[in-house]
Amino acid sequence: MKGNKTYRHDSNPLEKQLHDDFVKKNNVEDMSMISLPSKTGMKPDRYLTDDECAIVISTIQWLGSPVGQYFLKENGFELKNQKMKKKS
Repeated sequence: MKGNKTYRHDSNPLEKQLHDDFVKKNNVEDMSMISLPSKTGMKPDRYLTDDECAIVISTIQWLGSPVGQYFLKENGFELKNQKMKKKS
């Protein structure tokens, strides 16, 4: 599984890190449970398609982009790992 914009990984290691870590730790069932309704709370009412999984993964990757980082910062979240921050 992978997101839609993996070509960006070479120029933005934080996007790659978030993408790869999310894919490593989550499968279709996990992503479906995160993003789809569930009548029982135990499993989703349906499972994501491959295209829908790519959208979820791409959204997580986007959080590592400059725009995603700005969005997080504006909402009170800021990356503390200085190695991944662009130095001014």
